[in-house]
Amino acid sequence: MKTFLWFIELFSRVCAWACGILLLASTVMIGVEVILRRFFGLTIGGADEISSYVLAIICSWSLGYALYHKSHIRIDVLYYYLPAAIRTLLDTLALALFLVYISTITYYAWDLLHTSIIRGSTANTPLQTPMWIPQSIWFVGLVGFTLVIAGMLVALIYYQLKGDLRSAESIAASPNVADDETPDASSTPEN
Repeated sequence: MKTFLWFIELFSRVCAWACGILLLASTVMIGVEVILRRFFGLTIGGADEISSYVLAIICSWSLGYALYHKSHIRIDVLYYYLPAAIRTLLDTLALALFLVYISTITYYAWDLLHTSIIRGSTANTPLQTPMWIPQSIWFVGLVGFTLVIAGMLVALIYYQLKGDLRSAESIAASPNVADDETPDASSTPEN
């Protein structure tokens, strides 16, 4: 199971790095656009449109990394007053509901992408970008996020059934102040 979690972490880390590279490229493009407009009266054209696509893409592609590293906001006022077994059951319920929610969003993202492909939709901008291009990249990010949630849920249930609450908590428990950092699954995988 540790190897499985290692692959989930690796996948989410690669996605996060890709998001960073896309964001950096978008920032450079906007900077060049501003300089060209200010000093030369020229424009690249479409920098704002491309940067909006990049923003949507990096949001969907980075969600898995944030979930794996427990960076999403959680309200845990009473959480640490509960017994460990109840906490892991609540973590399981939370991940299961999150999976249902994101699966629904992913389904409708597919519906939007499919409609754009069938209709040949293009952006109502000077670039007239075929909408299936940014939407398909965005959709793949949502699919990846859905797979990360499902993988973490499987691992959480596995450790619960095994009776290993400490490992279960390392996957999905809300981090507390005493935690220096989340467990590093990027080390060499073990059985």
